Amino acid sequence: MDFNAAEKEEFGFSRNYFLAKEMGSSGKKSARKLSDINVVDEHELREASANIEPKHQNDIADLINSYKSLYPKWVFDLS
Repeated sequence: MDFNAAEKEEFGFSRNYFLAKEMGSSGKKSARKLSDINVVDEHELREASANIEPKHQNDIADLINSYKSLYPKWVFDLS
């Protein structure tokens, strides 16, 4: 295969990148563990989510109505 200078440089860079990643994989590790996460009780989570106030209800309703009214046009355009 005949590579030009730019292709050779790019190939060398990508090869060196992956070699560096491979050699560096045994280096620094994170000290964080899954057990460090504070687990929230499901009941508390459900209570908290029930108290979230919905936002932008009018905008969402307008968007859904727009989707419904434009659906036949989308079907026609895509068919």
